[in-house]
Order: sequence, then structure tokens, then C-alpha cells
Amino acid sequence: MNGTPLEEERATRVDAGFKGFAPSTFGSTLAEIVAGQPSLFGGAFVPPIMVLRDEALRANIETMATYARDAGVELAPHGKTTLAPSIFRRQLEAGAWGISVATVSQVALCRAFGIRDILLANELVDRAGIAWVLDELARDADFTFLCYVDSTAGVDLLAAGSAARGASAPGGLGVLVEMGTVGGRTGCRTVEEAVAVAEAAFDAGLPVVGVAGYEGGLGHEIEPSVLATVRRFLEQMREVAAHLVGRGLLRDPSPILTAGGSVFFDEVVAAFRAPLPGGQPARTIIRAGAYVSHDAGHYADLSPFTRPGAEVPRRLEPALELWAQVVSRPETGLAITNVGRRDTSFDLGLPIPLRLRRSTANEWLDATGATVFDLNDQHAFVRIPAGLEVLVGDWMSFGISHPCTAFDKWHLLPVVDREHCVVDLVRTYF
Repeated sequence: MNGTPLEEERATRVDAGFKGFAPSTFGSTLAEIVAGQPSLFGGAFVPPIMVLRDEALRANIETMATYARDAGVELAPHGKTTLAPSIFRRQLEAGAWGISVATVSQVALCRAFGIRDILLANELVDRAGIAWVLDELARDADFTFLCYVDSTAGVDLLAAGSAARGASAPGGLGVLVEMGTVGGRTGCRTVEEAVAVAEAAFDAGLPVVGVAGYEGGLGHEIEPSVLATVRRFLEQMREVAAHLVGRGLLRDPSPILTAGGSVFFDEVVAAFRAPLPGGQPARTIIRAGAYVSHDAGHYADLSPFTRPGAEVPRRLEPALELWAQVVSRPETGLAITNVGRRDTSFDLGLPIPLRLRRSTANEWLDATGATVFDLNDQHAFVRIPAGLEVLVGDWMSFGISHPCTAFDKWHLLPVVDREHCVVDLVRTYF
């Protein structure tokens, strides 16, 4: 095949490895299925199956892109949410600077699909990974790669990798000193430690380009104490950046400040908007990922766009919709559907029933009074309120909570229009 990687992806043939697709589709290419625009309920698919609502997906991508432009910041969506290069393409075409990832394997996936600007939101300490990244940078002068350092040991490993190549660090490489918090995960714990790591990187010939952090782990509640903690952490990042500017440790005049998950990106924008002490402006990159699909639970309550009392006049819409079939009504008030832990996220909330569709007719019912109270591997226990008639064979749709642990359950997701006809297929690479 001589097309682009995404064009070659369209030539993939569906087989039994892609769950949710009926055997009648086996042997068809992704392009052939999309060209036929089959109905989700017309026999080409078997429940359970997770789909993406095209209208919501497009709107969410544009909403965040517009927000970043209006706020004067750059966006590097965290690709680990979807690991779907076709979605990466949509985000980049909407104006994203690049894609954030978490592992070298994810960097390699991005490079395989031609992504030029990548932020590894993690430390790079694996010798094989370091060698491959440096070789890739040397091979492609247009490739920009940023990664974290939070220790002199990490600095030494990166520097040794550069030395082993017999040359200075490639021009596309940039290292970000990562700040963390006591009891948190990676990152320097104090300003002094962060400055010392930056000095070690500078002395080793590594290009220091700014400061990174992740405020999302500091709390999930939108309350004064959590917001105060987040703001102190972001101010600490600014303090480190000011030291790096003052000591001449940075490669570029304006340091990068990067943070911002899908809950507190508004706080990041507010904290990094003002110039650093001395008047030096910073280049802000936010890394929200879950916004692309949003959800009906965790992020619906917490996103700056959708939480109660949100001041940002924009909206995100749940784009993921999970469809299952009622397989049993063993007791009054109880329905069992054929979707379970193998198919949906459940770490930050159980699936949320939305609608019913009769299997025998195009009849739709509101199912929002029903609740999921337990999941097995392949079954959901649904409590049915009085007055809602649920029949064996009915299709039931669910909203999900926490998309980051939902996408990874599906290797191929239909993208559907308002009538639930397939208009695209999204392949993931988990």
C-alpha cells in the first residue's frame, strides 16, 4: 500500500477480533463499511457495542480548540485518552499544537501516523527508548519532542544517550523540569530541587525549555480547599520558571509552562496568563484529553465547561454511547443486560442508562429513571423503576463515566449520526 497511514488503516478488514461487529461484516474493509452507512440496529452490529456520536465529537474538538485560541494558550491533547490517530488528526486540524502521550510506545504510534510535535508527559529513562527517540529526531529535522526530567539520574540517562550517538542533543529535543507534590507521583518536590535538576540538565548539554506539572491529582472536588491547593501548585511552577529565566538555564527566551488536565485547565490558564517576575512572558500548553468525548458522569460534574456554576460560556457533550441488549428479566424491577466490565469504564462511576429501543420496532423510551447497581465481566444489573416497561431483547443505551478507561475496551468504534447510521469508524491502538 502506498497511501498515508490513515488511508492504509481504512483498508483494514474487519474480523472476529473487532467485537461488536456482526459476522456479516467480516472481510469488509473499514472504507467499505463506512461507504454503506449501515444502521447500528440493521444487523451489521451485535451488542454490546460502544459508539461515538459524530455531532458531539466534532463539537467537543472545536469547543476546546476555540477556547485555547481565545485564551491565548496552546493545546496538546493527551492522546492516551483515545489512542486513536484518526481522532488525533481531527484535533490537529482544529488547531492543536501537538499530541501529548505517556509512553515511548505511544510516541512510536504517533510517529507512525506522521505526527510532528509530541510531548511525552513523563520521564524518559529507558535506554532503548532514549536511543530510538534521539535517532528519530536526527532523522527528521521537523520532529519536535518534549519530555520531563525530575532527577539528576534521569538527566544522566538522557545525556548518556546523546553522548552515545557522538553528537550533541538534537535540535528538536526539549526537556521540561517536572514539578510534583509530596505524596504524589513523579516530579520534583521543592523549587530548590527543580532548579538543581535544571542546572544539571543545562550542564549536561540538554536543552531546558520550561516547567511541567499535573494538577489533576490534587483533588477531584471543586471546593475552596482543593482550588487553593491547585493554585499554590501552579504558582510554584511559575516560581521555578522564574528561577530558570533568572539563571539563564533556558534554551528559549520564553519558557514553556505546561499543565492542565480536563478538570482544572481554567485554573492553569488563569495562573499562567500573567508574565513572570521581571516581565518575561511564558508559553502555556494545556494537555486536557478527556474533553474529546466528555462523559455523562465524572467529567460532566467537574469540567470547567459543564460543572454547576461554570463561568466558561461553552459546552461539552457526551460523545460516547454504549449499547447493550436486555437478556433477562429474572425478577420484578431487575433487568440484566449483556454489557460488563470488559466493555465499559467503572472506576469512576457505573454506566448510566439513557434510552431503550424496542428490538421489534423503531420505538424509543426514556430510561433515565433506571440505574446500574452492579457489573460482572459481561453483565450489568439494572434496577428498573415502576412504570418503565423493559422487555427481553430491548436495546438499552448507557452514558459512561471516565472515558480514559472506556476507549481502551474497544479496538474499533462506529461513529454514528443522529439517526444512528455509521458515518465513520475510529480505530484505537491500546
